[in-house]
Amino acid sequence: MGRYCVLYFDDVWVCGARAGVPADWRVAFQESDRLADPWGLGEESSRGMVYETSRETFIDRLNLLGCSQALARERVTHQIENTRLEWEERAEDREEVAVFEELAALRTLTTTEWYSRIPRILEPEDRKGAARDVVDRRIDDEDWVWFDDYGELTRLRAILDACPRVKRVRLDATDVIEDGWVDPEGPTFDRHGDDWGLAMPLAPVMVLAEGKWDIRVLEKSLSVLFPDRQEYFTFFQHAAFRVDGGAPFLVKMLRAFAAARAPLRLVAVFDNDTAGLEALRQARSDGLPARFALVRLPDVALARQYPTLGPTGKHVADVNGRGASIELYLGREALSEDGDLMPVRWKGVVKGEDAYQGEVEGKARIQEKFERLVGEVGVGDGARAAFPELVAVWEVIFRAVAPGAEAVQRRSLQQLDGANGQI
Repeated sequence: MGRYCVLYFDDVWVCGARAGVPADWRVAFQESDRLADPWGLGEESSRGMVYETSRETFIDRLNLLGCSQALARERVTHQIENTRLEWEERAEDREEVAVFEELAALRTLTTTEWYSRIPRILEPEDRKGAARDVVDRRIDDEDWVWFDDYGELTRLRAILDACPRVKRVRLDATDVIEDGWVDPEGPTFDRHGDDWGLAMPLAPVMVLAEGKWDIRVLEKSLSVLFPDRQEYFTFFQHAAFRVDGGAPFLVKMLRAFAAARAPLRLVAVFDNDTAGLEALRQARSDGLPARFALVRLPDVALARQYPTLGPTGKHVADVNGRGASIELYLGREALSEDGDLMPVRWKGVVKGEDAYQGEVEGKARIQEKFERLVGEVGVGDGARAAFPELVAVWEVIFRAVAPGAEAVQRRSLQQLDGANGQI
């Protein structure tokens, strides 16, 4: 018997693969999920390669990859119907009892019924017991858990949705290391050295913004706010090749990527100021591909009553949509000097919007404070409490990325159906 890389829901074997770790499974885990001592055996267990994450984190990642709950259910329905049609064709040509039993089972199997039966189908043999009806046996014996998509992420999503009591998802690649399929010294799931070689549904989302500082903030904040999702994004580096910045140039970059038909999933983040909103409207009118997500920094409570400076002096105003650049999302502490918030100064009028453009004073000092603070707050809950505005930014990005990812995933699965001769 061969040895396997195995994916578990809690302690239940869900699926296994020989001769390596499938690409679908690799993208569902990060190197940070790797357990240092998976069996509690001390140094003796150092050769083990086991990755584990929570149900919630696994689902968040599947959403970023386009494997939504809706698409998973759609695929289950699609494959039940296709399998039923296949067996109806067989029944016309053959009069075997087994064929008619199969078809009868399929005719009673609805999508809802499939979901309700999956938890007991996955149970190990010693837990299943003998009281299984013909539908259970057929689902199990004929592998209607997977149909023809064994181990595929959308089907994993459907199985996980069907098993609400599952708390942890674990991938054990120890055997494939010992058999020489995986290098035990290197990170198995470090994908950023080979992003361009991945199939588009599995590749990270590229993040574009108005300038190198915006990118710096987004990249750093993701690593401390949502570390469990940081490997699902890659960041456009303006500084590496001295690429210009600014809202108009961001629109030009999007047009260039679209014109080049670059097979990318990306998200472009515009400032929540007058110039950013004008550029965002231009980009949305360009007919860019659906896999290009376009967002602006969100309105936040801090900016609703914010000190401003203008020709008529000092006023408190709502600067959302007029003067909220990335600096206004770096936290009240970074924005404060001697106890007061650094004001937004009104500049000229943006003609296309017929509104003033604002810019916060003392950007360099704000940025310096943020760099210090972000290194002090830790990772996870502490960071999210310190930077609620940046949490709001990333929540907007996550929501924006998911529909495009689902569209890409759906198209990929439809192409697979065509290759397999399905409807």
